[in-house]
Amino acid sequence: MDFLYELFLKNYTRQKISFMRKELGFEPLTVDLGGNQIFFLRRRSVSNSGKSLLLIHGLLDSATGFRRMAPFLRNDYDILMPDIPGFGLSPLPSVKFLYQVDLFSQLLYNAIRKLDLNELVLGGHSMGGLIAMLIAIQDSNWEKRVKRLVLLAPGGIPHPKRDEMKELLFPSKSEEIERLLFALYKENVPELGWLAKKALLSQWNNKAHQFLTENTLDRETQIFIGRKLSAVKQKTLIISGTEDPITDPPMVKKLHSYITHSKLVWIQNVKHALHMEKPKEVSEQINAWL
Repeated sequence: MDFLYELFLKNYTRQKISFMRKELGFEPLTVDLGGNQIFFLRRRSVSNSGKSLLLIHGLLDSATGFRRMAPFLRNDYDILMPDIPGFGLSPLPSVKFLYQVDLFSQLLYNAIRKLDLNELVLGGHSMGGLIAMLIAIQDSNWEKRVKRLVLLAPGGIPHPKRDEMKELLFPSKSEEIERLLFALYKENVPELGWLAKKALLSQWNNKAHQFLTENTLDRETQIFIGRKLSAVKQKTLIISGTEDPITDPPMVKKLHSYITHSKLVWIQNVKHALHMEKPKEVSEQINAWL
């Protein structure tokens, strides 16, 4: 059955990529880092401005997760959306050590350097926001390619309800998927059929996700660096939902206090998937700030 589930998800991924190519003007791009490859979706600027906006997806997501925002984002920036290493179309060997958030940040930074992105606005949702901050800190002490940060419902500090979040974010039963969806969406919660649920459970409980979970929990204080986020020097826009139970308002306010040059904007009546629930409003906040 795992083969059937994999086939189902691959077909769904192809459909989303096809939609982004045909309807939104994106093209696939693969960056070879010498032994592993990073997959991107890229839409080129209409003005050849040399500026880029790169958005990193969160846990249990992929590059296509930003497809609802894409039509509203500024067209004078190159827009790039990668699959995080080890997931989607960015494969990694099945080696536990490789599935670590800080290692993902290093690999994505190498891809940024390989693409020679300079006037870069770097963003991410949830875990992708944490990866973006780790890249920004590294870049501040090196090549200074990253000019600004855009963080959507970002992780970055240890969660006060650690065990509860572990159960929520790593569902092992169909009913647990329903609970996760209600934590992601305030309204218009997706209704998944049995095959979609079984396929997602199969994917979310594969070795890659198991390795990432175990490594993250084992190195929690090294991954969620809390006050050390003060090392972020770039101007930063933080956008979060007022009803988000995953990166809840107290956590986001604390993260905001750690980043000196940050602005916090609340999107009303949305939960964690704010980029899916209110993509136009989120995009307009980003466009105006840029």
